[in-house]
Amino acid sequence: MFQRAFVATTVALGGTLDDALAALPESAPETMRMIHARPSPLDELVAGLRARTRPARATALAQALRDVFVAVDEMTLR
Repeated sequence: MFQRAFVATTVALGGTLDDALAALPESAPETMRMIHARPSPLDELVAGLRARTRPARATALAQALRDVFVAVDEMTLR
């Protein structure tokens, strides 16, 4: 979750997607993933942020930020 939140927040604050991804720690190589595995939430966000249309990019970013805000809200209510 933290990687997706980091990328979404960085992009929302004006950073580039490539810079945000470069700042993340190295993950498992692509060859280590299961062939039929569902894409990770981070992969889905990256695909959304690289979409061709502006509304698709905005939707992907808004959905990711919504999840961040909900998680923060849940943590503060504990």
